[in-house]
Parts: sequence; C-alpha cells; structure tokens
Amino acid sequence: MSDVSAKSAAATVPAHVPPALVWDNSYDRFSCELEDPYTAITRLHEGPDIIWATDASYGRSGWVLTRYDLISDAFMDYERFGAERPGMIADLLGVNLRLNPIEIDPPRHFGYRRNLNPHFAPKAVNQMEQRVRSACGELIDTFADKGGCDFVSQFAVPFPSYVFLDLMGMPRARLADFIHWEDTLMRGPDMAARVQAARSIYHYLEEFLAEQRKQPVNDLMAGITHATFEGRPLDHLETMGMLYVLYVGGLDTVYSTLGWIMRHLATHPELQARLRAHPELIPDAVEEFLRAFSVVTTHRMAVKDFDFHGVPIKRGEEVMMPLSLANRDPRKFASPHEVDIARKPRHLAMGTGSHACLGMHLAKREMRVVIEEFLERFRSIRMRAGETYRFHGGRTFGVEYLPLELS
Repeated sequence: MSDVSAKSAAATVPAHVPPALVWDNSYDRFSCELEDPYTAITRLHEGPDIIWATDASYGRSGWVLTRYDLISDAFMDYERFGAERPGMIADLLGVNLRLNPIEIDPPRHFGYRRNLNPHFAPKAVNQMEQRVRSACGELIDTFADKGGCDFVSQFAVPFPSYVFLDLMGMPRARLADFIHWEDTLMRGPDMAARVQAARSIYHYLEEFLAEQRKQPVNDLMAGITHATFEGRPLDHLETMGMLYVLYVGGLDTVYSTLGWIMRHLATHPELQARLRAHPELIPDAVEEFLRAFSVVTTHRMAVKDFDFHGVPIKRGEEVMMPLSLANRDPRKFASPHEVDIARKPRHLAMGTGSHACLGMHLAKREMRVVIEEFLERFRSIRMRAGETYRFHGGRTFGVEYLPLELS
C-alpha cells in the first residue's frame, strides 16, 4: 500500500476498530473480480466474521457481517441495528423521505405496514396470478418464434415492470421511462444522473398520487390514499414513502433474481428436464434459487454503542448485511455453491423478523410463473453458442446480458 492510500485507509478506521478486522478494499470492486459475484464475494468467508471495510458502500466505510447467524441476529435486533438510517433515496432527493415502512423501525413499523399487508398477502397474490401469467406470456410471444433472445433486455427487465404497472394501475405507455429511471437510480454513471433519476421518479409519483386522491384506480391505491397511522391520515411524505418503496422494491430485485435463475437453468439441462417432468418441484426450486442467488445487500445503522459477538460497534456506524454471504455460508449450508432443489433451505433472501419483505409472496409467484412458462413453451433453453453473459456486482447483483437459444 502506498503512503497516500495507507493514510486514506487510516482516516476511515475509527480507533475502536481492532486492526485485525480492517479490510482495506472496495466491496463493489471485490464482488466483480471473478466470473460471478457470488464466488467473488464469498471469499470473505475466509476472514473474520465481522470486518471493517474502508469502502463498504459508495465510498463510505463501515462494518460488513459475513455470516448467516450474525446477519440473522442483526435482522431480529432492531433495537440495536436500526433501519431508520439516512437512506439513499432521501440523500438523492434532498427530501426527508423514508421508504415506508422499510426505513421505519418497530413499533411504528407495524402501524404503517398494516395498511399494505392485506394487498400482498397470499390470498391477494392468488388473485394476481392470472395478470402475472398474462404479462409473462405477452413478453415471451415477442421472441418465441425467433430462436432466442437476450433474456435480460427482452424479458427480465420489462416483466416486473409490467406487473408493477398493472398492480399500481399505471399506464404501460410509461414503461420506457420506468425502466430508464430504475436503471439510472441503481447504477447510474455518476451522482448527478442518479439524482435526476430519483427526482424524476418522485415527481411522477407525486402527480400519480394527486390523481389517485381524486379517484383511486384499484383497491391497493384506495388503501394507500386512505392509509392511516395511529388514527390519523398519513401526511404527504409518509404516503410518498409508501409509493416509492413499492417502486424500488417491485422492479430491480425481481429482474436481478430472474437473470441468475435463467442463467442457471440454461447451463443445467438436466434440471430443466427434471422440472418439466415434475412441475410440482418448481416451488422448492424457487426457494433454493432464492438462497443461491440472493441479490440484495441490506443496510442498518447502529442505534447505540454495544458489543456484538465480541466486536465493539459504535452508535451511528453503518452495518452492511449482504444476503449472498448469509445464504452461501458453508457453516449453514453444505456445498453452498451448489443448487440443490431438494435442500428446502431456511434462507434470508427475503429478510426475516419485522422487516421481512412485504412483497415476498408476489416475488415468489412471479418467479414460479416465469419458470413454468419458459419450461412449458421451450423444450430446450441454453446459452447461445460462442457468447457469454455479463453481470454487475455492488448493491444488487444482477445479470446485464444473457443470450439464450430457445427451441
């Protein structure tokens, strides 16, 4: 390490951090060094269970938990690991907006969340299935007779957008805007572009909310526009936070996970054959895919000073909880890099505790439907000869290009 970089690293390491736990590296760059981000990032299992990264998140230093048990403990312990931290969206907007309810801790979390729970419960998701299947079939039809496709641009990106737009009652004519805003927000080339995307989304959602207050288009929007907390109506920022969380949560995570699922199926014809012969195994396959291809890194902030598994953590410090590290932890899962649909894993891909993913039932249904439809429509799904895939690491692991041959 040069003198300059050594001084820079030292400046980002508080005095209470044990030197043996300091990892002078960039989490984002480290996740992109090998052929896929999962084998790259799980090299951290070779080191301490908790590390202090000098570039943990967008250039900021902080703690990284590397083990399933520690990440599970942190999810459950909202009194020490708070979700009420300065959020990415609030920072980009310059508005005191909390993604509602995921950036709000219990007990207030439950008061906000109860407005949305009925609309994402299994019964409600059952009623959405035909719309999800229709959106899936509509996109497949665009390339079914072409012999192949780029699965990401032609399916994985627009599919959750179709589902989201239908769910929210928004016009599909704005699909290109939604895809552009989402991609720039999460992976924009610079801060100015990400700020502009965040504000474009906010302004659109404000206009949409104003229309919905006059005449909600469906039960979900009626529930949001009439939502209450402790007996009073939500204020403007509380409602906008609710709309924004549905936007962010409904698009990027599903598209990213679908890319990894289809890449695995395309390179494992024996699993395709097994699932075609036994479609009743597809729900189990979805759970194992979620374990093996957990795409999200969750963040928390230390609410107070405390000792966590022998490590001193101070109030205000950022804590990263990469779900890929939890769900590929060899202490928890035997042969963690292997996909075994008989595993029936108790994974953390959708979180756990009070902050378990609100849309988990819908996301799993979307994934199940996609697998069913592709396996039914095509007798062979494989990578296009002579080509390879592209991916990105960082905050969300995602496939950017997946050229498929479809018979």
